[in-house]
Amino acid sequence: MSAGEGLGAVSDHLARMHDQREALFAAIADVSDAELWARPKPKKWSAGEHLDHTRVLNRSFRRLFAVAWPLLAPLARLRAERPYATDIEDVYERPNMPLWVGFLWPPRRTPARPCSLTELRRALTDEHDAIARFYADRPEAVLGHVVVWDPAIGRINLIQGLRVGVHHDLHHYRIVRRMLER
Repeated sequence: MSAGEGLGAVSDHLARMHDQREALFAAIADVSDAELWARPKPKKWSAGEHLDHTRVLNRSFRRLFAVAWPLLAPLARLRAERPYATDIEDVYERPNMPLWVGFLWPPRRTPARPCSLTELRRALTDEHDAIARFYADRPEAVLGHVVVWDPAIGRINLIQGLRVGVHHDLHHYRIVRRMLER
């Protein structure tokens, strides 16, 4: 995709992040705390843990991107007129994606340290708002050339990184929906 065609991709990804979060919380609004924190099996995360894990992972990547930005943006500015990607397939659908690495971003909230669904929603919304603030004043043509490397995903720019976060959230939201439909 060319630099000019990328305009609006960040806004689109942020809107998708917001919409899918709000849809999930609307669907599970009547879930009890007992259901939210019940583990389906020993050593398997509860729905609440899945939701808090998404917040923890989003925060971790936002902080990584905040470090990468001042280091890599000067070089990226020189490439801003070149084409860059604004999307990436759902990496969580890849057959070789190591889904077991979630333990690297453990949820802070657990059945031993629970909180209400309202508090989980607020914390995740606050993190999503922090992500939006990070992207707010940065030109997409530069974001598209600030590239980081992920051992499981490979080379991604900061726009694609945002999209991976949206995919990650959706991956866990699907799990939560399945868990709470039972």
